[in-house]
Amino acid sequence: MRRPLLASPALLLALLASSLVAAPRTGAAQDLPTLSGSWTASPLTEQWSVAAWGEACGPRPRPQGAPGGAVQIQQQGSELSISGGGRPWSTAECWEQMPGLARSKHSASGNARSWQTRCTTPPNDPRRAVVTTTTQATDTSIQMVETGQYQFIIQDTTCNASVTRTRTYTLVRRAGDAPPAASAPSTASAPPAAASAPPAASVKKPAASRTCDAPGEPARLEVTPSRKLMRPGERFQFRALVMDAEGCALPTRPTWSIAPGPVASAATVDATGALSIGADAGEGKLGLVASVAGKGVTVSIEVTSPDRYDALLATSGLNEAGESDEAASVTIATGTIGGRTTAGEDLGRQRKNLFVAIVGGVAACLGFAGLILLRRGRRRAGGDLEGPASTGSAFGERGAGAEEAPASAGAPLAEAPVQPTPPRGKICPTCGERYPAEAMFCGKDGTQLVLVN
Repeated sequence: MRRPLLASPALLLALLASSLVAAPRTGAAQDLPTLSGSWTASPLTEQWSVAAWGEACGPRPRPQGAPGGAVQIQQQGSELSISGGGRPWSTAECWEQMPGLARSKHSASGNARSWQTRCTTPPNDPRRAVVTTTTQATDTSIQMVETGQYQFIIQDTTCNASVTRTRTYTLVRRAGDAPPAASAPSTASAPPAAASAPPAASVKKPAASRTCDAPGEPARLEVTPSRKLMRPGERFQFRALVMDAEGCALPTRPTWSIAPGPVASAATVDATGALSIGADAGEGKLGLVASVAGKGVTVSIEVTSPDRYDALLATSGLNEAGESDEAASVTIATGTIGGRTTAGEDLGRQRKNLFVAIVGGVAACLGFAGLILLRRGRRRAGGDLEGPASTGSAFGERGAGAEEAPASAGAPLAEAPVQPTPPRGKICPTCGERYPAEAMFCGKDGTQLVLVN
């Protein structure tokens, strides 16, 4: 009888040990909540530290960053893909997109929700850059920190600077979760059917999270900055953002090209919008075109020699980095993305058309008033002709003169409103050459054309 008693505790101990071993594995195997869904991104901040930077290095590095806003995150395997917040980005790459910079090392831990990517320039590249991007995530927050070290030598001058970039993502709604219902106002007299109406409406209307779950067609293209002053041998990274009609960022990347002009042959642009000016480039204006589906917006670049750079910068209205501050971005009106006219030009046309309409209305009123006065003058002259014969000759002469003078003066007033409007077109502000309204640049010197009446 004792052997079964001894065997039973041993069996129980074995089962208990196996359950204890299996318990941690079961807990570790539990799926973490997905990170896919609607998030909001804080603005990307940059902090530069310059160790050495001579005049030959070009403009000193300055913070650029990227705007914040609504973003969409997709969890694809062990990586995160993020659209919006300035441009598409993934945890498998560095945020920095310096030409020649390539990923050299990457690690990802799905359970720990930790990613690290290291990007470097090739060994034979004189521009030495090392960038490390680290991302940490919880169920409701994602933190991205990127550090970069840049060092190169130009004309025996050492250029050495480092940067730290940070950005935080906060969860708005996880994929698969029901949208939050709006609380209906408490009214005792409202029937049950009316009380249930506001939550139903809240599912159809509000929030950017709904519209960004299913982004629409591209409706607006923003390029920053809209104007830039550069010297030969410099390189600058332009930033573009494509959004739908609701303001949701799209993963669409614009196509960059250089408009024909006198400086176009000495400039190149890559797929990210990084513009490089050749060291042998001459002075002149350059048009950089960002386009989506064959339509786009043009930003203006002026290339000047180092000797004239400071003087031109002081009178150009640009900031100390040679970039526009007043119009940090160029926005194309909804429904005309990529069109040849920007929203500012459309507003100018509306004002001009309104001014022409007002002037035409005033001229028509004056002509009508003149016509009435003319008819009254004729009637008075006719009444005077019926007076005594002795004075009829004198009044007859003056009456005839009165009939001719108002008639000749009133005719132009009646014809003024129907004068044909001269054809609209554009003109080159540099050489004065005229072009049709659809033209954009001067064929002689490449200057951007100006709309005229």
